[in-house]
Amino acid sequence: MFTAVFFDLKMMGLFSMLFGAGVLLYAGKSAAGEAAPTGLWFRRMAALLAIGLVHAYLIWNGDILVPYALCGFILLWWVRNLSARALLAGGIIMLLIGAFLNAGQVFAWESMSEADRAAQLEMMAPTPEQVEQQLQTMRGSYTGLVASRAQFTLLGQTIFFAMFFLWRCGGMMLIGMALYKYGFLDGRLSPGLYARTTVACVLVGVTLSSYGFVALEGMRFATPDRALADSWNYAGAVFTSVGYAGALLYPVTANLMPGLRRRLAAVGRMAFTNYLSHSVITAVLFLGWGFGLAGRFDYADQLGVVAAIWILQLIVSPIWLARFRFGPAEWLWRSLTYGRWQPFVRG
Repeated sequence: MFTAVFFDLKMMGLFSMLFGAGVLLYAGKSAAGEAAPTGLWFRRMAALLAIGLVHAYLIWNGDILVPYALCGFILLWWVRNLSARALLAGGIIMLLIGAFLNAGQVFAWESMSEADRAAQLEMMAPTPEQVEQQLQTMRGSYTGLVASRAQFTLLGQTIFFAMFFLWRCGGMMLIGMALYKYGFLDGRLSPGLYARTTVACVLVGVTLSSYGFVALEGMRFATPDRALADSWNYAGAVFTSVGYAGALLYPVTANLMPGLRRRLAAVGRMAFTNYLSHSVITAVLFLGWGFGLAGRFDYADQLGVVAAIWILQLIVSPIWLARFRFGPAEWLWRSLTYGRWQPFVRG
């Protein structure tokens, strides 16, 4: 319940809003340079797609970089000059389409083949035997794990992208672009507004997500009925993500906790590297080619791992940036975008 109410879809929503705002920042910076900003943008997205594909197939099939790159190709560059109001309306419409498609799983269930239904049930409500088989695969050879995940990864980048990621991530990206143009995401508004936004949005979002979780527990997460109950968290996460953004911006505008803010800023400047490092660290810990600890930690232990990684990144990120201009992934992404190796070490 803790994860479902406070984190599920919320972190992706927050990251998506920031990615949308980043489009506007990048467009503004590129326009001041010599190269055509449109060409640079699509080279940037092609580089992100390439890195995302490596990440998805060889490290972690829960990758979000490929959907982000696809949204960047299909949607974001073409809407960057719209007004804040138009972007906000577009984001809401995309989220509503996604909610409709999600709820439509209830009706699609009747037309599924028995094999497709079995696959859905195995993913959403596996038997103890299926869980143990998956754990053995995770603890097994690297090549076996990559092969076992490949089909699911491909489905996520095609069908699931068209049914979910395009609308969910794309909608939140448009909302992020709108909030940037309104002055919300770059800290141009008053501390009081951020405080009120945090309280109101988190309260509404957590309430909706909690109701949805109770409904899911009541139906024991049964497929396909859970699709309608999931809609509560789908909506609640939008409010909670905006509330979390307000919570992070409040101490910035109120000039509070300068030390923590500097560390968070360093983590943000290395967001790409830190995202990929989550996958690498947990793969080494839990998969068979590392320490093979999959299934051996209870939920509280897993939360401890999360907290430890966060603390590690808060410590390491500012130390790294004192010596280098970019995080390793940011440097590679920038070099691929511009077609030449970028300066890396600080002079």
